[in-house]
Amino acid sequence: MDGKAIHRCLHVLDLEKSIAFYEKALGMTEIRRMGPEDGSWTNVFMGSDASGFQLELTWNRGRTEPYDNGGRDSHLAFTVDDYEAARALHEEMGCICHVNEAMGLYFIEDPDGCWLEILPNKAEFAPQAGVDVLDAMARRRSLRRYSGEPVPQALLDCILEAGLRSASGRSRRPWELIVVRDRATLDDLAECREQGAGMLTGADAAIVVVADPTLADTWVEDCSIVMANMQLEAAASGVGSCWIQGRLRQAADGRSTHEFVANLLKVPAPYQLEAILSLGMPGAEAPRRPFDEALLGKVHWETF
Repeated sequence: MDGKAIHRCLHVLDLEKSIAFYEKALGMTEIRRMGPEDGSWTNVFMGSDASGFQLELTWNRGRTEPYDNGGRDSHLAFTVDDYEAARALHEEMGCICHVNEAMGLYFIEDPDGCWLEILPNKAEFAPQAGVDVLDAMARRRSLRRYSGEPVPQALLDCILEAGLRSASGRSRRPWELIVVRDRATLDDLAECREQGAGMLTGADAAIVVVADPTLADTWVEDCSIVMANMQLEAAASGVGSCWIQGRLRQAADGRSTHEFVANLLKVPAPYQLEAILSLGMPGAEAPRRPFDEALLGKVHWETF
């Protein structure tokens, strides 16, 4: 058992007021929302680039009595990069409800009475280095079935940023990323392989990774790093993904996968296709993969 906190549910009376509060007070944005067709309830997930943790704001139609979200006895805590600026903003908003000068922290109160602790961004409050990366690796799966729910643009942007931040030989960055969300194009793209690309017919998006081989003789390795980083970010964000190999593969119509994709997406010469990342919200949560201790036998010290 290795539990990981991913969100906290708060019940709210005025959904739009609460969304506006968390946007202004803490810089959080709406990641996604869900609810039944009859509109009897709505869940809005709020998050930020600084953390993978989310707030689930739950609104129920017809509710008029205040909720008890725990108050000061069950508070949430946030770190901020500029403590003094944050305090000035919260004083202006009139939401500070308690200050502890001795400990260098204070609390704000949201529209439904939930207390939120505000702390300066110090080393002792930072998450343990490496934990999130290893967890993303453990959760990464080649997911080929998706729920049909759109991938939120904010999450797609993070996945792309993970790719763009990738290391490359001599920092040449020979790669280019083509994002495909058009339904008809995704269906056509599913024919780029004799087999192994059919999941694109159910995907919400695909990222095609191509590179100019004249810029770096390490273009294959560079593109592979981009693909791996985007897959890890997808796993960390709860987005399903699957690596579709393109280089050295053949399309269903007999052309090379590169020729098929280049023609479909108007990829100019001399760019070459490396791979395609299929993306979609998972239909079911994939279990965390336990570490296989037998793999330690592949580690050699000093000599083979």
